[in-house]
Amino acid sequence: MALKGSPNITDIAAAVSTARKARHAIMWQSISVRQSKSTKDKGVRGPMWISRVTFPAAGVNNLLGLVTDSISSLGNGESSHKNYRVPPIVQVPAEWVGWRSGVSAKEPEPRMSEQQKYIALTEDATSSLTILYFFGGNFYTGSPAAYRPVVAKLAELTHGKVLTVGYRLAPQNPFPAALVDVLLAYLCLLYPPPNSNHSPINPAHLIFAGDSAGTSLSLSLIQLILSTRQTQTTTNPTVLFHGRHVHLPLPSGLALLNLTPDQTGSLPSWFANATSDIFADTLPALSPTYPACALWPTDPPRGNLYSEVSMLDHPLVSPVVASSWAGCPPMWVAIGGGERLVDGARFLVQNAARDEVVVVWEEYEMMPHLWQLLFPGWAQSQLVWRNWAEACVSFAEGLQVASSGSVVEVGRLRRRAVDVCTLTRLRMGDVLGYMREHQRTVKPFTGGKAKALL
Repeated sequence: MALKGSPNITDIAAAVSTARKARHAIMWQSISVRQSKSTKDKGVRGPMWISRVTFPAAGVNNLLGLVTDSISSLGNGESSHKNYRVPPIVQVPAEWVGWRSGVSAKEPEPRMSEQQKYIALTEDATSSLTILYFFGGNFYTGSPAAYRPVVAKLAELTHGKVLTVGYRLAPQNPFPAALVDVLLAYLCLLYPPPNSNHSPINPAHLIFAGDSAGTSLSLSLIQLILSTRQTQTTTNPTVLFHGRHVHLPLPSGLALLNLTPDQTGSLPSWFANATSDIFADTLPALSPTYPACALWPTDPPRGNLYSEVSMLDHPLVSPVVASSWAGCPPMWVAIGGGERLVDGARFLVQNAARDEVVVVWEEYEMMPHLWQLLFPGWAQSQLVWRNWAEACVSFAEGLQVASSGSVVEVGRLRRRAVDVCTLTRLRMGDVLGYMREHQRTVKPFTGGKAKALL
């Protein structure tokens, strides 16, 4: 007998089909419309503390050199990996989020200063854990305000505090703008600028967490740090930050949900799982009939919302092709077996395990992308939320975690053990072959003929 809230195969297929049709309509709204909706602040209500902060851009221009050096070193000097625009350094908005105990779901945000709210947030947090959260949204939608319910729940389950970074969105801010922003935010956590509300965060108690595109961004930041270690030939690299040389450490772990490390959508599972995921058969933003807007197409036109097409096979854009994960902190990864990008997740985790990184892999049979948000009543959703929080706490507390892999089956949620070193038969040559074929055939979007759907 299935557990309460655990859907059967027929229920899953029907629910995913309905969600896919609804999402398809949303995906055909213009980029400007979708981005505007996803960044709108609807206010704060309920049991959560929100303390807004803006990290300054002054005194950190050298971070651009750190990013461009990593792009160069990880790109192996290939000319195709030099086709990007170096973004300016800008101030980065972010939100501290914590669980606010003892209030109803309709409780309004208290009239307090941001500093007072941060103090109250830390007083309600009973753990030393800090989570740096990378939100999803395919790099062109999303915001800290939109993700408040998600990160507040994670704060509740972990008893810690969360910082959600408001990184710049594509297509108007293509790679590496978002990477520059999260690097700046990470350093500000470790080394607070003058007049900050928070004290320095100990990286031993700091976790990177994220979902969907946010997982890719978090892994890109890890690759940047590992690359800087190699460039400086030390396990404790330094960077000039606000006038002083500071260390650039790794966090204590990563807790990643709905991993999306391939930005081409070209691996076999993208096609094999076409009817089991919430994405339609093709992403419409490149279709000749997709509605043009002020943000898309770009000038000059591109064939990818996030980056130049020539950069899609770079490890800082698509971490799936990273040649090494040696030295990476332990990672917990959960993904649905029905997700179209599951092949990339399997390949990356397998390579990390082979590089002796501690990895905990959880694959939920038949689950689609973002199932924990779309279907919160399902037993699989409740289970993955619990395990996600437990992984954050375990890494931050320095508990000994061994590598393991499992597939959570439909029905009773029985776990079937799998070897994390043999999750897929794909090889690097296969992955690069699929991705580069996509790069050769994709055409830039030059403007749609349809009107934007409002």
